[in-house]
Amino acid sequence: MCGIAGIIGISKEKSTVMINGMVDAIAHRGPDAKAIYVNEHVAFGHTRLSILDLSNGANQPFIDASGDYVIVFNGEIYNYMDVKAKLDYKWRTTSDTEVILAAFIQWGSNCLEHLNGMFAFAIWNKKSESLFIARDRIGVKPFYYYQNEGTLLFGSELRSMLATGIIERKIDEDALYQYFANMAVKTPNTMIKGIFQLSPGEYAVFNKGVFEKSVYWSMADTGNRAPSKLSYNDTVKKTRTLFENSIKSRMVADVKVGAFLSGGIDSSAVVALMSAQSSVPVETFSIVFDDKDFDESQYSRLIAEKYNTKHTEFKLNPDDLLKELPDFIKYMDSPTVDGINTYLVSKLVAATGIKVVLTGIGGDELFVGYRNFRRWKDFNKFKFAIKNPLSRLFINVLNKFISHRAIAKIKDFQDIKGDGISAFYANSRSIFLKEEINKLFLNSKYKPSKAWLDLDNEKINQMPLYSQYSVAELTNYTLDVLLKDTDQMSMAWALEVREPFFDFQFIEFLLTVQDDYKFDANTPKRLLVDAMGDLLPGEIVHRPKKGFAFPWDKWMRNELKKYCEEAIQKLAGRGIFNQQNLNGLWNRFLANDKAITWMHIWSFVVLEKWMEQNGISK
Repeated sequence: MCGIAGIIGISKEKSTVMINGMVDAIAHRGPDAKAIYVNEHVAFGHTRLSILDLSNGANQPFIDASGDYVIVFNGEIYNYMDVKAKLDYKWRTTSDTEVILAAFIQWGSNCLEHLNGMFAFAIWNKKSESLFIARDRIGVKPFYYYQNEGTLLFGSELRSMLATGIIERKIDEDALYQYFANMAVKTPNTMIKGIFQLSPGEYAVFNKGVFEKSVYWSMADTGNRAPSKLSYNDTVKKTRTLFENSIKSRMVADVKVGAFLSGGIDSSAVVALMSAQSSVPVETFSIVFDDKDFDESQYSRLIAEKYNTKHTEFKLNPDDLLKELPDFIKYMDSPTVDGINTYLVSKLVAATGIKVVLTGIGGDELFVGYRNFRRWKDFNKFKFAIKNPLSRLFINVLNKFISHRAIAKIKDFQDIKGDGISAFYANSRSIFLKEEINKLFLNSKYKPSKAWLDLDNEKINQMPLYSQYSVAELTNYTLDVLLKDTDQMSMAWALEVREPFFDFQFIEFLLTVQDDYKFDANTPKRLLVDAMGDLLPGEIVHRPKKGFAFPWDKWMRNELKKYCEEAIQKLAGRGIFNQQNLNGLWNRFLANDKAITWMHIWSFVVLEKWMEQNGISK
């Protein structure tokens, strides 16, 4: 796990200075080594967090024996030993970096078919003077780029790209609309005008000023596969086998590997299988609170005791969290209304000396962990009634006389074109509705951008309904919020987080599984729970679902009131938003208007603080 940066098409003298600045901007991602490679055509930079082959020989940028190829790589290839066995190559290290480079030399872009992991990498071919770049299938690792005529810049974080001084620090207004609608800017866009993201499962070649992208894997293609015809018992067995394989491969490291443990089904399943495959006690970490409404320590302790883990608890109180806010904003590479939980636990775990942890994120998205999965299924039974003219008239009238979030959301959905998963998902995940966004902005109107993956295509429509919603989650909220927050907030403390639920082979199989295998009214995440057998105690399976949350409503009206108010006043003066409407939202929140949540307000506060931190103008 590392930070990468690159420059193509700028003179050697200038790019040498710029690449050093790019790497310095992301030094937190890799404190173990820093290096650059510069020639007449390309500059590569790398900052390393050493996980596999801790020797200096595995440092990057890494050059092959012939001197013709140079690679910078961020991530881990979990099956690198299997790939290595297939290659005819004279090895100099035991790193997965060298395996990627050798695979590319032997197979070209087809090397991606062989790699299972989280990755973002770039390879320079000195002979052809061309650049090959790629991002992993799920989008666990970020890859940002900027292209202008014959120049290409790329990096692991926006701040690295901005450090070059080439890119104007201006907001992309379309991205700003997406941020308020979805809690995040949607891939492939970013909040900075001109900077884009490589999409998951995508690679590109930059040659003689021409930038061409290609897709090597798509979640939608699972819809081409025949639905699984396995019996329920065989489905349970295969789920267990694939999950065990995923965890086993993610425990491979030359440093200690720990685990986040909340005491929920997902993290408990991860710890249970880790313990079964480890010869020493697994190190587990939990956040605990004095406030019983938020504390889950009784459940995390239950799992820690059952599997004899080396368990560490970090007690968190409101004062600790509030003191961390300035540094949290400092390390926020892209504005987010979430992420502080990952930031805090990562800081505490990294201080123990652990460099790698496994996490349970992804279980909800694959095993029907959200109510919206069932709502999507129910909607398909009754959607004929929701968008018909009489229903639209009724909701329009109701919305004029009753101020209620649910009614406003139904009206918003009725106004969206179509009734497929794309429209349903956009509505279900929205924070601000379209009309609300239009009232917020001063001079322009919301216009939806084209999604990087069309959720309404025939392949996805052929999937079971729960699988359709899984794809929507994995390619939207999971990608643009969960994974982005996990990367930027864990790497702020040079902590590598691995997500066993996001193994692409595991996902491919689960998307073919029929709906009734995944959901049971009496057992949450039925298929996962049954696959774990007796490894999960009943107290864990049937416990109340809390989630890792903080009392933001209370804090923002009390301890954080001044902090929020100052940020909103500054943002209101930037000439982006309707000042009266923005201040009106804040006042409604202070007056306990139930239609205005802490997320509505916090999204503005975070945006202003991020713009200040990074010198961003409208």
